[in-house]
Amino acid sequence: MIDQAEINTRIAKNLAKIRAERGFSLQKVGDFIGVSNQQISLFEKDKNRISAGQLYALALSFGIAIEEFFKPIE
Repeated sequence: MIDQAEINTRIAKNLAKIRAERGFSLQKVGDFIGVSNQQISLFEKDKNRISAGQLYALALSFGIAIEEFFKPIE
């Protein structure tokens, strides 16, 4: 069974990866969910947790399935 810390790390790293692949700035991604670029940076560094609602909104904004955030880290 995978633990919560591992899930949070996957989400953080996959958020950073997906954002970079799409060429979006921290500010643009923050604008998608109404938070600052600093907050997105903290999410990506696994310092703060992203809510389920925010994660869902990001998946919609990126045009991906929410499952993409939970994929194992490569």
